[in-house]
Amino acid sequence: MISRKLTIILFSAVVLLAAVLRFYDLGKNPPGINLDEAAIGWNAYSILKTGRDEYGQFLPLVFRSLDDYKPPLYIYLTVPAEAVLGMTEFAVRLPSAILGVGAVVLTFFLAREIFREERDRATLFGLLSAFILAISPWHLHFTRTAYETGSCAFFTAGGLLFFFVGLRKKRWFFFALSAVFFGLELYLYQAAKVFVPLLLFSLFCFYFREIKNNLRLFIPQALIIFVLALPVLYQSTTLAGQMRFLGTSVFQDPKLHNINLSYQRDDWFRRDRISAAVLHPEVLSYASDVLWGYFSHLSPNFFFSGGNGSKVDYVSNMGLLYYWEMPFLLSGLFYLYKAKNKKPAWLLTAWMLAAPVPASVTIGVPSSIRTAVFLPSLQIIGAYGLVNFTAMVKKNYPRFLPVFVAGLFGVVTFSLYFYLHMYYIHAPRQNSKIWYYGYRQIAEDSAKLAPKYNKIIVSNTLDQPLNFWLFFLKYDPKTYLTVDGGTISGGFKEDRNHFSKYYFKPVSWDELKSQPGILVITVAGDLPKEVPVLKTYHYLDGRPSVIMAATNP
Repeated sequence: MISRKLTIILFSAVVLLAAVLRFYDLGKNPPGINLDEAAIGWNAYSILKTGRDEYGQFLPLVFRSLDDYKPPLYIYLTVPAEAVLGMTEFAVRLPSAILGVGAVVLTFFLAREIFREERDRATLFGLLSAFILAISPWHLHFTRTAYETGSCAFFTAGGLLFFFVGLRKKRWFFFALSAVFFGLELYLYQAAKVFVPLLLFSLFCFYFREIKNNLRLFIPQALIIFVLALPVLYQSTTLAGQMRFLGTSVFQDPKLHNINLSYQRDDWFRRDRISAAVLHPEVLSYASDVLWGYFSHLSPNFFFSGGNGSKVDYVSNMGLLYYWEMPFLLSGLFYLYKAKNKKPAWLLTAWMLAAPVPASVTIGVPSSIRTAVFLPSLQIIGAYGLVNFTAMVKKNYPRFLPVFVAGLFGVVTFSLYFYLHMYYIHAPRQNSKIWYYGYRQIAEDSAKLAPKYNKIIVSNTLDQPLNFWLFFLKYDPKTYLTVDGGTISGGFKEDRNHFSKYYFKPVSWDELKSQPGILVITVAGDLPKEVPVLKTYHYLDGRPSVIMAATNP
């Protein structure tokens, strides 16, 4: 059993490690901001200055943003960060980093609470769970950037922790705190709107007897969750609330529907209406894709290969989990179901099985963005497996215990060192394009040149550059909304957005060359070769990124 003093020392060390890993160089690596971070930063700044988003909506519960209709919580959490630090990359990422460290803290207490019956080892389970989450590539990547999904671990862990504390202490206050955590998570990320109800249903099933025997204690929890969920439920009935799903849903692919329809048509021609209705109903058109999407998130390849999309695969040759976690995840599941109390096994299994559900009906799977709600269940299971596996080695092979511990320490240390080396040395250079490296410098240079030109056209080939320019130039939101008219649409093909001298639209040099005093900003290679280039910008790997050209004054 670990002493109280040693527990405090180790816990403090883990939290300090988590903080260092998340805050060090936070505003500079990744080396730029992505589309969502720019949109989050600008909308938070607009809320701070005017109380309205870029479209002029007052304190919205859903942000239209890039026409992806973002949940509001992370944007509102960014407001105080920008009020103190200004509209910077660091400020936009700060809430994510803080909640990331908070998730490590809550994971310690959650794991200790889940395994409280194993008194001598509960604290060890908590320390190891927190440590594994603190160094997790999956969690680190999303809590060093303004991905809302990375903060889900904080709210999930908090909701579960206070639920279990409430069961033990029999006080409504803790259940109310649990409800607040779960309720707020619904406003954080789209996947949480499906995941949280599934997790709550699992809790209700596994702890039905406790809930039934203490019904009065659960009433505040149920009421709070219901009240917090009402706006979310209402939004889901509106077009705005459905836009993100409609834009990413596998059900929007007509190919699968047409294939199934051809089967129905063949049966109809054969006058076999029963087969058409029973074997080829519309609901089964997408069944294979949905099932594949679901199970692709439970494969070793998803967790350990690292091939899950350029925006997520920030560190080459690294998966979402370390390779050394694999045997302990398997042994953790084995020992969980071998234990006398099966409820932790049921809960953690239900958590893992619920996590891929929201992503399973979307395109672009497997996706570690939409399934970050896995965290920190995998770390808790891995910690449980590690402790029990070590105990098995100690009991049956005591002479090999020092070798096992030393070897594991070496592997973990090397894995973390390799990850950090790749993250800070190679990843910025390899992936500066997907983080829009140089856009700050380009925007600031354009502002210096602005007095010389009548109009500045920023090409939409730069990937929805409006929010980048608003963000980096710190353009006044009140002027933007009242004088410039605010944002018209966040779509990729939108060509009507503008502010001051800046116009965001496709570039046609043939149309522009006869117009005097126009500065053109577009991607390298987008203009005819004979056009003289004022300046060429480059990514960190040396590839040309953006060019500036101008018509005659």
